[in-house]
Amino acid sequence: MGFSKWMKGGLAALMAVSLAACESAEGSSQAASNASSDYEGAGDLKSYTIGTLGPTTGDYAVYGLAVTNAVKLAVEDYNAEHGTDIKVDVQDSQGDQTQALNIYNKFISDTKVAGIVGGTVSGETYAIAIQSAETGIPIITPSGTAANITNEGGPNVFRACYTDPQQAEQVADFTYDTLNLRKAAIIYNSDDDYSTGLTEAFTKEFESKGGTVVLSEAFSTADQDFSSQLTKISAQDIDVLFVPNYYEKDVQIAKQARNLGISAQIVGADGWDGVVSVAGNDSSAVEGAIFINQYSPDMDSVQDIMKEYKERFGTDINSFGINAYDSTKLMLEAIEKAGSLKASDIVKAIKDSNYSGILGHLSFDDNGDPIKDPVFVEIKNGNYTKFTSGN
Repeated sequence: MGFSKWMKGGLAALMAVSLAACESAEGSSQAASNASSDYEGAGDLKSYTIGTLGPTTGDYAVYGLAVTNAVKLAVEDYNAEHGTDIKVDVQDSQGDQTQALNIYNKFISDTKVAGIVGGTVSGETYAIAIQSAETGIPIITPSGTAANITNEGGPNVFRACYTDPQQAEQVADFTYDTLNLRKAAIIYNSDDDYSTGLTEAFTKEFESKGGTVVLSEAFSTADQDFSSQLTKISAQDIDVLFVPNYYEKDVQIAKQARNLGISAQIVGADGWDGVVSVAGNDSSAVEGAIFINQYSPDMDSVQDIMKEYKERFGTDINSFGINAYDSTKLMLEAIEKAGSLKASDIVKAIKDSNYSGILGHLSFDDNGDPIKDPVFVEIKNGNYTKFTSGN
């Protein structure tokens, strides 16, 4: 890891003290009693436990279940391939940071997991990333996109997904260089860090290339009617509308935008994954929209995992799940390579990984962020299709 990452790890250690103080006395004492720079998972190389967490109930269960189910599937497959008896401790965070911290304490105090694949959403991931400075336990989040997770987490924290700034910059570059569009408007959720972060990074990158963000309109999480914002946008001369939100809002906004006569190309980020199912029988409003994602379901490399996951869990896998599967396999291979359940040995092996998985090459930079190629997905005839210049 680079020197700056180690410095951030020192900052994270200080912040962990503050976070720990927010825990119950019992939870804090348990964590403290097990805190050690020489943290080591329980068991041996043939039989140890991986921890995973996410909101498996509640509004964001579609994300948490995708991650935790994929972790279980990856471990099952690894066990079958290697004759091991590795287990998974699955915990429901409910998307809550305090609950995530309690789960983290359980992982290191009771289960003594060798590593953690998670959290699922950014807030919970950030909380455990900062807290993990006390143990240095290896963490790979498959889906926590907020930049502060690795920026402020220690050298034991990695992510397999794009950061919010990474993907927003890639969308801006794609919009300007590939789609040759120059005048943008944005409609975003001012209550949501994901949405505001994408908006800021897209605007900065798009305008640095010579594009113009003509108008940027905010809404609140509780809003269902976006006519006020979209009416202002419809009065502008734009050729692209950036909609950086989660799929439920994306569908609502797209439908209302088209009803108001906005014909601009719609582009988005990975929160768009799932819009087709939400749109239901009428996906005309999202037809032609393009968004960045971890994969496209028509890629040859994902066909086997899509079939296997559907057979195992009775539902379709999404980008969170596929990333979680690759993240888990990478961690398991790193533990095998390290030949140790000691946290520092596993972290070094993850850092040195050059993994080839379902989504292709994955390695990490000095900040713990992924080095991988982006995939752009276009909605065509109500289906997700990998974008190519000939589309």
